[in-house]
Amino acid sequence: MYIDRLKLQNFRTFRDAEIVFLHADQKFKTLNMPVPRWPNINLCLGNNGFGKTTLLRAIALAALGPAVRSSGIFADRLIRREPVNGPAATTKRKAKGVASEAVLEAVFTPHAQDRAGAQKKIEARVKVVRRGDLEEFEWSHADEKRWHPIFSESSDAFFFVGYGATRRVERVERYDAASRSKSSFIRAQRVQGLFEDSHSLIPLNSWLPLLQSKNKGRYSQVVKLINRLLGEGNYTFTGELEGREYLFERAGLQIPFPALSDGYRAYLSWVGDLLYHVCATCPSGKKLVENHGIVMVDEIDLHLHPHWQMTVLPTLSEALPNLQFIVTSHSPLLVGSLEWMNIILIKPGLIKPGLIKRGDAQSSETLRVERAVHGLDADQVLLTDFFGLESTRAGSKSQQLKDLSLKASEGDATAARQLLAQMSQGTEAA
Repeated sequence: MYIDRLKLQNFRTFRDAEIVFLHADQKFKTLNMPVPRWPNINLCLGNNGFGKTTLLRAIALAALGPAVRSSGIFADRLIRREPVNGPAATTKRKAKGVASEAVLEAVFTPHAQDRAGAQKKIEARVKVVRRGDLEEFEWSHADEKRWHPIFSESSDAFFFVGYGATRRVERVERYDAASRSKSSFIRAQRVQGLFEDSHSLIPLNSWLPLLQSKNKGRYSQVVKLINRLLGEGNYTFTGELEGREYLFERAGLQIPFPALSDGYRAYLSWVGDLLYHVCATCPSGKKLVENHGIVMVDEIDLHLHPHWQMTVLPTLSEALPNLQFIVTSHSPLLVGSLEWMNIILIKPGLIKPGLIKRGDAQSSETLRVERAVHGLDADQVLLTDFFGLESTRAGSKSQQLKDLSLKASEGDATAARQLLAQMSQGTEAA
């Protein structure tokens, strides 16, 4: 399945917002945009506190549908708080600026593997409601009693998975699969990391050796995918074990997983977890790359070197073309690796005196900026509307250059020479 669109009302930073997402089956003509070269990538940008992580959590909750009530995920301060003395955006606003409910509405495109029957679209509507000082989830679709069985706790259809910014993987000897399975049902476990910092990922060496002995064809696909996702110039996954740890090789040097750098371990941890779930949900007789679903990753560039940031999203898109990726980042290098169609900018709404509308003051709105960005360097990207910086120089240096530029424009030859010199060097002593 893929998510087509999501509407949020009074959900944390979002007072009233609607977001359209790209995926391989999207009808781009109806969206009035060109087909991007990587149609399954959605990159969410925005300053801290504007709602990037909130957006990923909202997708996860909507995808759980009515099963969200027994997911083990707690509704904790999800309902939007308005400024106490600010404008009332809803008639249900409470005295202290807290609305009585938040609403998440989503539309999904199912696939044959989801066993959705003849339905071409599936809708979800989840509410977060106040009960005294607490919040609770409610399934509030118009057809409340007869929700689609695809949303059932026991259903393994509707494949989606989410990774929080604090993602980590346990050593295999500390990983307890039994206690994990008791905490919640499998579909809820797949997005638990977006809500709980302590949620650990499934170690590659806890499941891949068993797959090798039971299904060598699938095992071979996993090895090839890991190496494709690592990309050229990085370590190679050998598939060999040293004790209980897998080895990775570069320039003839073999290194066990725990000895890899933080960047490699962070990346390989969620990739290994993802491939476990791809294997578990891929229909029999299908290749792993044919699996459909939603993958959410918060701060995807976590610990990644700039060179790797420039290639990671195109690599994911091409290696797993039938998965829909929705990721967050602050990296201009990721932006420059994509096209404007792939980028969802989250920013504060404009203040319009006397008028309260979607994206008003102190709430977040989403938009796509129609600005050719693919191939720009990092400085160029940072000066576009995607980041909105006036300069990428240190404040004092920027002011110094402005002063020299003004003098040079007035005919000061010495200032002009100083300007050229200062533009090419730092301010500290060499």
